Amino acid sequence: MTVRQLHYTSCEDGLEGIQGFQVSAMTPGTPRPLVELAVRASAYEPGPDLVGRLHEHDLSGFPVAFGYAAVGRGATVFQSRYTGADFPGRMGNYFAHALLFDDVERELGDVLPIDLWRSQEWVDSRSDGSALPELTALMPGDEANQANTRRFVITGGGAEGLEQVISGTQRALASGRGRLVLVVPDDRSAALWVAATCRSLPHPLCLEISFTTYTARPEESGALLSCTTPDVRLPAYGDFTTIDLTAPQQQDPGGTRYASVIGQLWERDTVAAALDLANRVEPRLTAADLDTFAVLLEMVHDLSVSTQVDDEMLLAVVRLAVDRLPTGLPANTWPRIADAVQDAGGPVDVLGWSEVLRTARHRGEPVPAKLFGAYFVAALVSGDRLWLPELSTTDLDDIAENVVLPSLRASPPAQMVQRLCEQRPLLGALARVLERKLADQDEIARLATKLPPEVARALEAGASERTRLLIDLVLVRSGDRDPVRVVTDPSRRDGVDWRRFGSVLWPQDPSPEDAVRLLRQVPAHLVIDSGLGTRIVASALDLASRDGLGVKEAKLVDELLNSQVAVQLERTDRVGLEAARRIAYFRSATPGGGSVQVVLSALEAASSADGELGRRLIAAAAAFVLRADNRLHRDLLDATLEAHAAVFLPAYREAARELLAGAAVSLREVCVAIWVSRG
Repeated sequence: MTVRQLHYTSCEDGLEGIQGFQVSAMTPGTPRPLVELAVRASAYEPGPDLVGRLHEHDLSGFPVAFGYAAVGRGATVFQSRYTGADFPGRMGNYFAHALLFDDVERELGDVLPIDLWRSQEWVDSRSDGSALPELTALMPGDEANQANTRRFVITGGGAEGLEQVISGTQRALASGRGRLVLVVPDDRSAALWVAATCRSLPHPLCLEISFTTYTARPEESGALLSCTTPDVRLPAYGDFTTIDLTAPQQQDPGGTRYASVIGQLWERDTVAAALDLANRVEPRLTAADLDTFAVLLEMVHDLSVSTQVDDEMLLAVVRLAVDRLPTGLPANTWPRIADAVQDAGGPVDVLGWSEVLRTARHRGEPVPAKLFGAYFVAALVSGDRLWLPELSTTDLDDIAENVVLPSLRASPPAQMVQRLCEQRPLLGALARVLERKLADQDEIARLATKLPPEVARALEAGASERTRLLIDLVLVRSGDRDPVRVVTDPSRRDGVDWRRFGSVLWPQDPSPEDAVRLLRQVPAHLVIDSGLGTRIVASALDLASRDGLGVKEAKLVDELLNSQVAVQLERTDRVGLEAARRIAYFRSATPGGGSVQVVLSALEAASSADGELGRRLIAAAAAFVLRADNRLHRDLLDATLEAHAAVFLPAYREAARELLAGAAVSLREVCVAIWVSRG
């Protein structure tokens, strides 16, 4: 490393041969553009509060202007101090000492310009001669080192304004325009603010931040960060952002994500580790990359985030990690990325994810099965036949359990189901996962209502006993299996708790035909345990109470009363079914011998039946009486009115009114004759 030097002050024997401000000494051979840059950047003028103190002999109260400016690859780091009177006694003189770099990045190496604040390299007065030696080593100062900077940020009032300063710097670097003016109490605070800013950014970006720790003319300063004191007039126009760091700061509502992340990292003392990762990115990070890199830092350091990350940003983060980090990510970062992708609803730009995950796979990155699984499902749904990774059995099982199975529970699109059925290794993993999960029959019941029939059919070959039960239940739901045969299948060896599956097999009440088959073919305890017995009885009673008993329904009522299910019935249900059977009889039978006793018995039973069912039984008995021949009609009427006139007569009158309204005249005359004969 060879660094040139320059001294600039008001003198009468400088290199320019004039009396006044000029270069008083420098390293021979220094390029003219670097000289002009150093002279221009290091100019010093006291501010308004200092003008009245120019004659003071103690000049320690005058702020030091320490700064950095670059042009192309070259740069200068300078220190300017007020020195009082010049050679003829005029006040306002200053002495500037500048270091000049032909290639600042190469010659500074890992050193930042701000590291040279209060370095032993600086002098504040002229030396003998006009030729200054080249420096072959630099000795950084320690007042603005990492430790002191962190102490300032977290305890010295820096945390409140740091986000604003970094956000403003980031925006200025990204846009290539705009400057920041920082109002600070003194030059030491200025140096620490500059240090906090520079130590918050990747090294190459730090070298793009020109700065000065003091200027009395911020509007004329060409530095990106110009620090000044409260007495100095601030720019009233121009592309400036002014931040008064002498006053309490509020959180910046327009702050960048990167600035927010860096604030958390300063608190955790992990800024250096984050910047080490940033400096490994190739091609180098630009200011426009910082918010994307901030999300990556959130993942690496498990930081709290204020806003959800969308798919576009997540994809950009992973692309940055895969394409531009030659050393890869810390292993614990990939699971957090996978969680974020899942929280965002899974990959949206599936083609983009296909490319980046394929690259990650090729590079041997430890991409977790969860992320591959989320991509796998998205790729299955995609209209394109995208790349699908070949995964280990363990990863396939992980994907099947944590991604595919939850997706199947959520009514997946038909396209995904179709492609899933083509993926034999993944189907095999799904079968293995189901074998474990289906030990819980409640899980069988839950899946039976969600699993697509196409997947059930694809799993059928070689299915275990548990999985075969699930498949049967799913295919019953789709209409491809007979529910009665599923229940009565003699090949089932494992005990099945049918109480869990009644509503799966028959989401609606069984038809009368199915109910009869159940009662005849299925053991009574299964009908009862599954809850079907109760549902069949309730359905039959409902039909009877709504006048819905046809031939099939009547057959069901008889089957119920003759089955073992009847033994388990509540008394009210049995009475109701008996009433339903009598109603069915009265509707289909022809009055004949013994009808008197049948009708009287029915009227007696009606008093014990449910109110509506009892009324329908009495109405059915009345209609039955009216269908009898003349003599039997009169006998039935006599018997019923003698024993049950109060309940029977109103029903009989209503039935007669409906019957005779459309009957022939002869039938009306017969009925009238019967009524007259009874007096």
